[in-house]
Amino acid sequence: MSARYPFFKGMMPILPTVLTEDGSPDLEAQGRLVEYVIANGAVAIGHMAGASEYYKVSEYDRDPMIRALVSQVGGRVPVYVGTTDVARKTALRQAEEAADQGADLIMVCSPIVGNMSDAELLKYYEDVGHATSLPIIMQDTGASSGRFTADFMLRAIDKVPNIGYVKAEGVNCLPKANRLVSELGDTVQVIGGSAGFEMPTLLRMGVTAFMTGTEALDVHNDCIQTYFAGDEAEADRLYHMTILSYLRFFTLSGRYMLKYMLCRRGVLENTVLPFPVEESTPDPFIVAQLDRTLDRINELRGKKVL
Repeated sequence: MSARYPFFKGMMPILPTVLTEDGSPDLEAQGRLVEYVIANGAVAIGHMAGASEYYKVSEYDRDPMIRALVSQVGGRVPVYVGTTDVARKTALRQAEEAADQGADLIMVCSPIVGNMSDAELLKYYEDVGHATSLPIIMQDTGASSGRFTADFMLRAIDKVPNIGYVKAEGVNCLPKANRLVSELGDTVQVIGGSAGFEMPTLLRMGVTAFMTGTEALDVHNDCIQTYFAGDEAEADRLYHMTILSYLRFFTLSGRYMLKYMLCRRGVLENTVLPFPVEESTPDPFIVAQLDRTLDRINELRGKKVL
């Protein structure tokens, strides 16, 4: 069978919600972030997903942020937006609005609260599919993995014809992704995530697109492009030397560290997180170890990339 929608090959970063010191949306800094990810190999750009802390963005800020993103991108790469909300009606309205806002795709995970049955979750995806004609990325997150088994995801894909992509993460990610790649073949694309962990394994599995590495997109992109060029051994070396080594410290406080690393690169000017903040500021010792690791990666690469 032919693909429902074109497959992506490369990095599909999700943007964080960029704020000024007083917590207002910083559209100028968001624009710099867009230019940074495009310059470093993005083949699509996303917003209003988990890494964006979408559930903290007010309805008054959401629309101008999405429209500013679409305007800044200017058609250079596709834009996808998350439309999930804890309120069902809001989620469906956001799915309906996405095309008018200029999005090319939407991404949908389960609501972050509650305990939906399989039947309820399937109905949720069917309703979203009826609310939009855009392609849907079905997102399995760590919080939703209990429901997003391979069997459930395959049933949802069968029921909702505009699900064209699945992002496999969370518990049991690798066996689940392997089964999905095997059974979906060239019809629906499986996209990697999980911050970049196990990237070489996913590449060998046949995964060709990743929603990771916004904080270091060029480094993640170097790894996968090296693999695509046929040098699996060098891709493995790059992964262990330049990705896995910093992820150990990065994931201790990922939302803060993402913005901290973008500040190191001069893309952002602060590490302000949306209110209410869920992560405490990392211990200075951990930040110092991340700095040391990033400096060492730069030395090993022979250039300042982080």
